[in-house]
Amino acid sequence: MNVFTKISEAVGARFIRHQELSRILALAVASGKNVLLWGPGGHGKSEMVTAALSVVTSDDNVFVQSFGEGMDEATLWGGLDFAALEKEKVLRYFPEQSFLAKEFAVFEEMFDAPATVLLALKDTLTARKLRKGAQSYPMKTKVIIAITNRNPGEIAGIGPAAAALIERFPLQYKVAWPSYTSQDYLELFAKVAPQLKGADLNGTTRVLAEVMAKASENGDVVSPRTAVHALGVVKAAAALRGSDRVEKQDLLDLCYLPGMEQFAANLKAELDAAYERAEAEHRLSESERKLQTLLEELSAAKDSPIKLLQVAKRLLAFQDEVAKLKVTDGLTDRRKRVRDSASEKAAEAQRLALDNTRA
Repeated sequence: MNVFTKISEAVGARFIRHQELSRILALAVASGKNVLLWGPGGHGKSEMVTAALSVVTSDDNVFVQSFGEGMDEATLWGGLDFAALEKEKVLRYFPEQSFLAKEFAVFEEMFDAPATVLLALKDTLTARKLRKGAQSYPMKTKVIIAITNRNPGEIAGIGPAAAALIERFPLQYKVAWPSYTSQDYLELFAKVAPQLKGADLNGTTRVLAEVMAKASENGDVVSPRTAVHALGVVKAAAALRGSDRVEKQDLLDLCYLPGMEQFAANLKAELDAAYERAEAEHRLSESERKLQTLLEELSAAKDSPIKLLQVAKRLLAFQDEVAKLKVTDGLTDRRKRVRDSASEKAAEAQRLALDNTRA
């Protein structure tokens, strides 16, 4: 099994929309090129990297470093040797305790570090070794995976140190979904729901997906992580009621999730509309299944005029039933297709019955 297949299977076991990220990580591992993963928070960048590395190396070969404003060179290089500083009055580090001693390194929010740290890191990546005064230590790291929420173009504007460092990451990929529709969230829920314990979701994933998509339409995208948290919230809400099944009122607690605040005032109305759409979808799906059954009966009737007329009668009654079916605006065309199909097949059954009678 090649490295791409291994990574894709490992990441795909827990995440959706992972194919391109899996590909670029496989390219990084195979080529020894550093990679920069960037994009909005909540899309599982760190978790997907962890899953990918778990199938290409051991934990002992991976070094994870979180950067930030408090980051300094001593931390980057494994810590300051205070004994050497005290006795010999020299700056010396413990590089064997830093990323330099590992095959793979993951740098979280690397570009949040001070410019001095970025400049020192750039020098090490260029020279492939730590060189600080008399101290030198070869860099054993094959691949560095940098993770950030910031756009590379924005990062380059920080200053020359950051801009120069970006060039040391030839592979770059924005981790985000191409769309945030209800279908996208439904696919996510289908992936993660079986892994969550607690109250039965009771068919509310479609409603949740509708609410997430509605919130994302206004530009305030509900991240996949927040969407997964939503499943946990509604399950917990059901448990607080002492129920083992999620009900409509449990979804009202979604107003406490980031990105959903704007719906706090009218969330109940949004949920009522989402439930109405879900119920209409269910009714229409039932009608489509009933139509399929009638079409199978029509096919089985074959040369029997009596059976054909019986099916035609049922199709005409079904046509009237569908015409009265209550659906939401987005489902009217679909309802029309079902009704028209029933009408056409009823006419076909009547014609076949007449043809077989004449014969």
